Amino acid sequence: MKKIFTLCFGIAIAVSSYATHLMGGQISATYLSSDTTGSHYYLELDVYRDTLGVPMTLNQDVDIFMLDTSGNYSFVSSQSLSFGLGGPVSSMSSVYGVEVYHFTDTINFPTNGYYMIKWTDCCRNGAIINMANPLSESMSFLTYVNVDSANPNSSPTFLAPPVSYLPANTLWQYNPLPFDPDGDSLVWHLSVPLSAGMSVPSLVMGYEFLSDTTYSNATGLFSIDSITGAVTWDAKMVGNFVASFAVEEYRNGVLVGAMSRDMQFVVVPDTTNAMPVISNMQSLPTNNLGYPYIKIAPGQNYQVHLLASDADVNDVVSMSSFGEPFGLTTAASTFTYSLTGNGNEIEGTFAWTPDVSQVRSNPYLVVFRISDNFFYYDETVQIEVTNNTTSFEEVDDFKVHDIYPNPANTSYTLPLSLTKGKDIEVSIYNVLGVKVSSKRLNLSAGNHMIVTPFDLKNGQYFVNITDGNGLTVVTKKLLVVK
Repeated sequence: MKKIFTLCFGIAIAVSSYATHLMGGQISATYLSSDTTGSHYYLELDVYRDTLGVPMTLNQDVDIFMLDTSGNYSFVSSQSLSFGLGGPVSSMSSVYGVEVYHFTDTINFPTNGYYMIKWTDCCRNGAIINMANPLSESMSFLTYVNVDSANPNSSPTFLAPPVSYLPANTLWQYNPLPFDPDGDSLVWHLSVPLSAGMSVPSLVMGYEFLSDTTYSNATGLFSIDSITGAVTWDAKMVGNFVASFAVEEYRNGVLVGAMSRDMQFVVVPDTTNAMPVISNMQSLPTNNLGYPYIKIAPGQNYQVHLLASDADVNDVVSMSSFGEPFGLTTAASTFTYSLTGNGNEIEGTFAWTPDVSQVRSNPYLVVFRISDNFFYYDETVQIEVTNNTTSFEEVDDFKVHDIYPNPANTSYTLPLSLTKGKDIEVSIYNVLGVKVSSKRLNLSAGNHMIVTPFDLKNGQYFVNITDGNGLTVVTKKLLVVK
């Protein structure tokens, strides 16, 4: 552990001559109410910086722009945000010294329209490797919200806090957990970080994605999973790196909002400190794609017991959990962990008894984060609340492969294999759970390529495959882009 602490101190000294040392953050806008004066929203701005830079002021301004009829964003006003409730700046890391500033205020949008909320400040950390001249670059966040008093809409956001450091040459997972409070369909991807600009900010100069083999080992190119949102990376070198995540929300196939999060990763050598691990993830059921996937019936008490430990016997292991089930107004889930008495091993217990109002085909995402107070590692589980809880293992005569192309334009192909002949039904549902197409097929044993043409609007859909008894074999996401 001593070597890693020394390295972190060395990195800190190397950048101490720079200014603000901005590392990342995001903006979220949550709908509150509407009246004759307009639509009222709660704005939250989180900014992360290392502790050696110039401290931020405790009031920050965001600029509000509105999309005009010519397709440009016109300046509307500025809004001052101040520290939210909760006291002083809190530290994210006892090692590197990363602080999070949380600013809040309410705002009124007087008219309906498509708004852009922007925050910009200078400057980024000069030690960043994967952009040309980071010290001369500002940092900007954007959040877009379609304000409609008749159809309220909050911005998408991320439920899991950032992780600021990770080991080199080690396969690592982190999930920012993209989420939409309105249940809108989300699409997420990696993007180029933003700098300054009069309205829409410019892109930073000379940015290189971390998926480049300069920065990633072949065993784990930097990527974000299109289904769960989990980030995987096997970092090739030590240093400071930046990634930007964008998440878009669609309602009935129409883009209604978007937001971005910037994150700076500090990669350190993993020569003496082991990564904490969950040892029994393989005990969870999986779906046909191999993802941990649990099906719960409403009214059923379901518990997930996860064991985590660290090979460094003196390290203290902890576990936390994030996800939509924890924020439900009724029948919310719970999570606790405790020592097992076996060295530093702990047992985390996730418990949930969902009610019938939480039944849906789109699974809930839950992230379990383990830590030894230095490194973090995330595992993601999908949980479907359904009236049909037959396990995937019982449907062993199906093998369903990935849909392609995905995103699709006018048709998609679904490869599947059957060990015996079977009647199946292939249906497409929109994000509201409405069936928009369906076809029944009588298939013989063997391999099949099911080509399905469609005429659908842009957005996210679900392709549901059921057998002749109505049992859902698998549900796959389909993104339509025209």
